[in-house]
Amino acid sequence: MVKAIILAAGRGSRLKGFFNKPKCLIRLGKSNLTLLERTYNNLKDSGVSKINIITGYKHREVYKVLKEKAYYIYFKNYRKTNNLQTLLYAKKLLTSSFVCLFADIIYEKKIIKKLLKNDNDVCLVIDSSKVLEGTMRVKVKKNKVIDVGSHIPVNEGHGNFVGIAKFSNNGAKIFKKYLLKEKNNYKDYYTQAIRKMIVNDENISYINVKNEFWKEIDTNKDFIDAKKMIKKINI
Repeated sequence: MVKAIILAAGRGSRLKGFFNKPKCLIRLGKSNLTLLERTYNNLKDSGVSKINIITGYKHREVYKVLKEKAYYIYFKNYRKTNNLQTLLYAKKLLTSSFVCLFADIIYEKKIIKKLLKNDNDVCLVIDSSKVLEGTMRVKVKKNKVIDVGSHIPVNEGHGNFVGIAKFSNNGAKIFKKYLLKEKNNYKDYYTQAIRKMIVNDENISYINVKNEFWKEIDTNKDFIDAKKMIKKINI
């Protein structure tokens, strides 16, 4: 059984003055669903049974959306850390297979379905058609990810990390070991632990969703662009 962990603790400071709730509560499309509801539906429709949400900023507002449909962990130190610490706070969940998702993304359900079919220990969802500023970029070689992070120059990146990853039972245990080694790292994304795995020759695979729709919403412009894009597709 695969569970899901949704990272929804952040403040979304780049949307400050435009949207004063957690980013996962942004509503888009004719359905007017929040990003969180969309992810929940995508996961449930794909057969993921247990959905865990790590909250922080305005956590009570997040709870009101799904209530008892999901499980919650409140991470009180969200103001001073990045999502490496957010995920580390939920380390008790990292003992068996899971899908990890950023909470501020909108994407097609088929991406989750495709990811769940992958049986590698660690698999990142990437898009080779985009190498964007202000995002997590990737470098790949053959069927492996050889680097991931915002430190990769745009002109050297091979694509973008979409913000969704899957870990098998064995992959979860290996990843947890590397995450624990970063327990004093308060500034980085959890992809820093994946970078350390790569350095130590752990196999990080990927699926490429260059032909699928997805959008991370970090800024006012992202939100405006997402509204325009979603009108063209039926999600």
